Amino acid sequence: MLHKLKYILITIIILSLTFVCCMICYVSADGQLIYYEKSKNNLLNFNSTYDKVFYGLVSDAKEYIATGDASAKYKFTNDANDFISCNNANTNYLNFSDRGELSDFQLPDDHSTSADETLTTFSFDSKEQNMLLSYLNGYNQMLDIILSAVDQKDLSLFRSSTFYELYDAKIDLKNQYTAHYMDRIKEKEKNLQFFLHFISTFSIFIGTILALAVSKGVSLYLKNNQYNAYFNQLYSKAIENADVGMAIVDKHYKYEYMNATYKQLFNIQSPNPLGQTAFAVLPQEIAATLPSHSFAENKKNISLSYTYEGTMRYINYNCFAIFDDNDEPKFVTLIQDCTDSKRKDHELKQQLKEIEFFANAKSSFVANVSHEIKTPLNVICGMVHILKGTELTNKQNDILSKIHISSELLLNIINDVLDISKIQKSNFILYPSDFSLMNMLNESEEIFRPIIYNKGLEFIKDFKFPPDLCLSTDKTRLAQVLLNLINNACKFTTSGHIRLVIEQLDSQKNSVLLKFTLEDTGMGIDEEDIPKVFQEFEQLENHLTKQHQGTGLGLAICKHVVHAMGGDIWVESQKGTGSRFQFTIWTRTVDPALCDVSSTASGSLSVLNGEGHRVLVVEDTELNYEVTQNMLGDSHIICEHACDGQEAIDMCIKVPEDYYTLILMDIHMPNMDGYTAAEILKTEIGVTCPILALTATNIDAETKEKYKGIMDGFISKPFRYKEFYRALLPYFGSVQDSDSLSSSAESESPETPDNLNLAEAAKNLGCSEKQYIKHLTKFKTSYAHVDNDIQELLLDKNFTEAHRIAHSVKGLAGTLGLIPLQQVASELEEALKEESEKATTLLPMFRYELDGVCKEGSDCN
Repeated sequence: MLHKLKYILITIIILSLTFVCCMICYVSADGQLIYYEKSKNNLLNFNSTYDKVFYGLVSDAKEYIATGDASAKYKFTNDANDFISCNNANTNYLNFSDRGELSDFQLPDDHSTSADETLTTFSFDSKEQNMLLSYLNGYNQMLDIILSAVDQKDLSLFRSSTFYELYDAKIDLKNQYTAHYMDRIKEKEKNLQFFLHFISTFSIFIGTILALAVSKGVSLYLKNNQYNAYFNQLYSKAIENADVGMAIVDKHYKYEYMNATYKQLFNIQSPNPLGQTAFAVLPQEIAATLPSHSFAENKKNISLSYTYEGTMRYINYNCFAIFDDNDEPKFVTLIQDCTDSKRKDHELKQQLKEIEFFANAKSSFVANVSHEIKTPLNVICGMVHILKGTELTNKQNDILSKIHISSELLLNIINDVLDISKIQKSNFILYPSDFSLMNMLNESEEIFRPIIYNKGLEFIKDFKFPPDLCLSTDKTRLAQVLLNLINNACKFTTSGHIRLVIEQLDSQKNSVLLKFTLEDTGMGIDEEDIPKVFQEFEQLENHLTKQHQGTGLGLAICKHVVHAMGGDIWVESQKGTGSRFQFTIWTRTVDPALCDVSSTASGSLSVLNGEGHRVLVVEDTELNYEVTQNMLGDSHIICEHACDGQEAIDMCIKVPEDYYTLILMDIHMPNMDGYTAAEILKTEIGVTCPILALTATNIDAETKEKYKGIMDGFISKPFRYKEFYRALLPYFGSVQDSDSLSSSAESESPETPDNLNLAEAAKNLGCSEKQYIKHLTKFKTSYAHVDNDIQELLLDKNFTEAHRIAHSVKGLAGTLGLIPLQQVASELEEALKEESEKATTLLPMFRYELDGVCKEGSDCN
């Protein structure tokens, strides 16, 4: 309502100004109209005065000629001179004035006008001025004839044709300019009268609107007063009865107002607290907790707590400053009792802790049960593999085949359950690597092609991407999605075909958008069941009549993997006509030349020019040092070892500044960490060679910026030999023609964990399989009982040392390609860093993964 009143007030002001302007214009136009009438009268007066004076001169001249009276001649002479003087003045005014319109003319003296009436005003345009000039010149010519008649005393000159012609011409000119002037003034008067009519009409219109606006404004003003009175009463009642306490203090911090809730919450017993300060009114233990008032800033959502009469209470405190009509500051305080909500928050936090505990317990249970199931299952799979190499009857082959299928099915179920467990814990991590898409598809086809052909189905490939396309994403997970979708299609398709279409939809500088489509001619899906397809543990078959095996986790895992890659997955299907599963992903591309680095099982490729170079490796874990030494030794680089930061400082003090080409510094070490050691080496010792950090911790941009002055770069563990060499290449240069270092692999070697591909792990580490097995065996020997060490440290509350050990295991596991152990070690490291109780829950999972590495094919545990 106030906005409306404001707008109406502005409208009234504008209308009033408009009305005043209209009145001013009306008065001005009316005055101009009067001026025009006066001008016409002045012109007529001018003409009559000239005629009257001239006729008087003619009469005086005739009287003198007739009588010869000297006084008559004297009178004629004076009047004639005055007339000639006036006429010449007007003529000169017309001749020499440069104005467009002339308005001021002299009147000849007719002895009947006062001195103030000798001038007359009317505006002549140029045409009228020319006619008036001719008119006045005619008077001069006739006056010359009159003067000649007086001098000659000849009346006949008054009757001459010349005099009559001049007189007639004068009359015509007077009529012409008078008529022209009158017509012109009438046209102006006509326009002015139209303008006056318009102005008067518009003024009436504006006045009417102004009157309506004023009446509306008055009405709103009266309503607003009623409205304000109503809401003033409403606000006062609402404030008095609200569950929020409110108080107002003046600049001297004395109370001016407080409502009932404020008194109740602060237990104010004084009957008249107004005019007193908080310390005079409130109990001392409450007044001491209140923040000091400040008119310079507002305070919002301040949590206060106090104990009164043995009860803990929590108050939400808000305050802000206002100013009264005299610009005096007032301080408004709002308080609300949040004791109950605090109590409920505490209860909810306790419940969340319990939920988290049971969730971690569930994950630990799943991990332990999976371990207990996979251990005998690995034995079953191994025995099946051994039995296949023996002579068997047809019945035995059939039984063995069924055992193999069942064990593989059970293994897939366990892996799916573990994947879902990771997803539910938000512990699902992608591990990008560079690979050829075509090679990945060929490898995957070797797995699923027998499944397709065993069901008598046709497999159709339609690839629409460059054959040499290389991607940088999680190869294993992408293959897992394709295998799950193809297995699902085979499960529900009894005849027809399965088509795999891969299209490149878009590409940018270093990325590509790929669309994968898997089409089958199976039983299809009802429209109402499509939203359920990607739900966990959801199967569209009735569990009492189901015909197909599965847990309902495969498609849910596909959805999570695709979403983790930043893509989307969906299905199009009709019952009885088949289904079309589709997903898209944006992925980074890499140069095909860098996608696969050639390596043999018996040796590694020397890519660094390491002749004559020396590197100091600061690493507290012996196995990590051996791996690094092996990778640098292939490039003929001399390595020296320091077990911690202090030992590295002692070694650098004893040698020249340029002794080392490079220092590789681990971050987490006992005695002195890598950051501190690097800072001392750079600032105090004066080491000039580059220092690169080796760390299994994720390094963000903020950390790199923080240590850019002491660390020249970071190499993340586990490092693959391609990335490792690429990071070192700027400091050593490359070898153009490198020779393969051949060495024969042993015919028999210790077994590696069943979840580790020996050739791939050795390739990633940049060494032979024999060297890799040596590193793995040493890891098993050194770390077989590290879980017990961590457990004892936890009992002693020594989280620092336990964190260091978990960090070392994480780095080594990543370097050796023991991904499951690396993942759980990373979780354990984080929990130990935060000194969280979660570490106790994670320890069984860590022990399970560690046992899975150390017990396979080894007697060290």
